[in-house]
Amino acid sequence: MVRHVLAHKGDRDVNGRLKAFKDAPSHFRPNLTPSEMLSKGMHGGIYFNPKGGKPGIRYPRNKYPKGIPGVGIDEFPSEWFQGVPKELYRSRRYSTSHNCYAVKSGLDQAGWESSGWITDHDPRGWTQWYFRYFNGRRLDDGEDERQIGRWNGVAGDKGRWKQNLIAKVMSQSKAFDDVSVSPVVRQTLLHWAYELTEADFLHGAKRVKTHGATYVPRQQLAGVLGPKAQAKHAAERAAAVDAASSQTAALSTEANAVERSRRAERRARGDASSSSEPAQKRQRSAGGGRSKAASPPPASLLVPYEQEREATKERNRAKLAELGLA
Repeated sequence: MVRHVLAHKGDRDVNGRLKAFKDAPSHFRPNLTPSEMLSKGMHGGIYFNPKGGKPGIRYPRNKYPKGIPGVGIDEFPSEWFQGVPKELYRSRRYSTSHNCYAVKSGLDQAGWESSGWITDHDPRGWTQWYFRYFNGRRLDDGEDERQIGRWNGVAGDKGRWKQNLIAKVMSQSKAFDDVSVSPVVRQTLLHWAYELTEADFLHGAKRVKTHGATYVPRQQLAGVLGPKAQAKHAAERAAAVDAASSQTAALSTEANAVERSRRAERRARGDASSSSEPAQKRQRSAGGGRSKAASPPPASLLVPYEQEREATKERNRAKLAELGLA
C-alpha cells in the first residue's frame, strides 16, 4: 500500500543534519536534500535518464526500448532541478566529470540488480527511493524500513563507509573536509545523501580510536588507535599467529602419519627397502660409493610399479644394444 505525507522542508538541526522525517526512526538523519545531491553531481549524470548507462538485467533494451519504466523527473518538484545542468541527471552515458568528486563510485545497474538491492518500487535503487521518501511517499510493505536500514549501515552513526572515511582522515592527519582523502568514499556517501561534517567527524573519531573501522587495516591506524584498541589488536594478531602455528603443526603431524602409513603398507607388501637401507649404506661405504653400473635390486624386493619400471629400463637397454647404440 502506498500513502503520502507532507514532503520534507529541508530544515536542519544545529549539526547540519536534516530534521527528523515524519514516520521515520530518529536515527535516519541524512544531511543532503535531493536538490543538493543533484547540483553537486551524482551517479555519473545518468540517474534520471531511463536509458542512461549500461542496460541492466531486469529491463533489457530489446524488451524495454524506451528504457527503465518509472525513471523520470516529472513526479518531483520542478524547483529541485532549477539551475542544475541536465547533463548532471539526464545524460545517456556515464561520465566521472559529472560526479562531484570526479571519480567513479559504485556498481552499475546490472550490479545493483544482481546484488538483490533493486525492487519494483524503485528500479533505480536507493537514491530514487530517497527522492520519493523526501517527497512524502510512504510504503507499508516493509520497503521503507529496508532502505532506511541500508542507509544506516552505510552512513548512520556506525555506518561502515562513514567510519571508513573518518579513519582515513585520521590516519592521514588531514582535515575532515579535505577532498584529497578518499574521494571515492566521499562520492559513495553523496549517493546516500550524506557528507561528512565536523561534528560527525569528532563524534566518529572516538569510535575509530576504540574499534577501528571497516575496510581499513589496523596497521594503517597504528597512530590512531587508543591503548586498549592497540592491546586488543596485538592480542588478535598473536592469536592469529598461534592459530597458524597450530595449523602448520597439525598438517605436519598429519603428513608424518600418512608417510608412516605408506611405509607400513610397503613393508606389508614385502618391500624391504627401508630395512635394507643400513646395509646398502654399508655396502656403498665399503665400496667407495655407489657404482655407476650398479645392478638393479632383485625383483622380489620391488613393489609392482618399481618392477614395471625396471622392466621398461631393460627393454630400452635391449633396444639400444640392438641398434648398436648401447
